[in-house]
Amino acid sequence: ARIADGIESLAERSHFLGGIVRLVAHDFMDYDRTSTPMYGPDGCFDLSDGINSGLPEDIWCDECPLTLVYNRKYRPNNIGRADFWVAAGNAVIRQTSINNALDMRSSFRWGRQDRFLCPGSGDRLPGSTGCAATEAAMIERMGLTWRDAVALMGAHTLGRGDTRFSGHHGTWSDSDEAALV
Repeated sequence: ARIADGIESLAERSHFLGGIVRLVAHDFMDYDRTSTPMYGPDGCFDLSDGINSGLPEDIWCDECPLTLVYNRKYRPNNIGRADFWVAAGNAVIRQTSINNALDMRSSFRWGRQDRFLCPGSGDRLPGSTGCAATEAAMIERMGLTWRDAVALMGAHTLGRGDTRFSGHHGTWSDSDEAALV
């Protein structure tokens, strides 16, 4: 909350908060219950894969605010990147839900194992090619229910798209303020 509170522009704040959720999603959405390695929430994303464009530049880089907080406060206390990223994503969801209604702190579990290399993980993320690819990734490969998949897709209302990273530009909502809810 403190980092986001220091960002005065609603457009930049929604970009930052949406970026955290995107980071977490790109970390766990490479999960494949039928493959080895399974990947999943392991604090790793493939920096070289174009589907992850924008994450190393804006959200998780040596001088990025989120990384600085992690390195200063959480890493010295042996909290792994995977746990930190999921906790940060949960905090964003809570902050941006109406009346902080989506508070997942009581169901949070610690102990994810960090992975430092995850080659090919970007190939497992669904592209923007339509419903069939998304259904295959979320329902078949990851084993989500339709309810879970719909909730996950709802995260796209946070932040904004940038043509440099996703091929889309602007918010999915009517305004920058709405992109914060």
